[in-house]
Amino acid sequence: MDTSEHSLSIAVFCGASDGHSPRYAATADDLGTRIAAGGHRLVYGAGGVGTMGAVARAAATGGAPILGVIPEFLRTREMGDDLPPQDIVLTADLLERKRVMIDSADAFIALPGGYGTLDEILEVVSMAALGQHVGPLVLVDVDCDWDPLLRVVDGLLQRGFIRDAGLIRIAADPREALDMVVRGRADAMAGASNARV
Repeated sequence: MDTSEHSLSIAVFCGASDGHSPRYAATADDLGTRIAAGGHRLVYGAGGVGTMGAVARAAATGGAPILGVIPEFLRTREMGDDLPPQDIVLTADLLERKRVMIDSADAFIALPGGYGTLDEILEVVSMAALGQHVGPLVLVDVDCDWDPLLRVVDGLLQRGFIRDAGLIRIAADPREALDMVVRGRADAMAGASNARV
């Protein structure tokens, strides 16, 4: 990949917990490694714990630039002592953190996580549904984690509350997720160029 032309700032939404399976941390590690290998920048929640910490440490090991965004009240709870080198943005609250992450990213990848991860995912999906210019979003499936969310979305579609269930895309692993966001971003940029002609 020609990183000078195709590198992206990729926001990764993930958790401050490891989950019950070692596969979650391993998937986070794989994603961070692949972000670095692709010449991309990691944008994430600045946590040194859970899958957040795993993705950041792997990205840093591979030499990726990192932007961490965290509210002041979570600084001591989530950053930890072994945080990899990165630029840090301190925010007043979770809402500002989410806004800074979204504004700083070209594309979004989500790993399984908790309430905060769901909130971040749904913010990006809502923006896309309303026609806002936001990068592609892909959710990485580790162990059928997103099946309940997809059922909820399908129910909303069936009841006429949403029009496009395809805004949530699922990848089997980090490699596929990165391919999907890189391709989605390239398609969006090509479409924008054609619209200006």
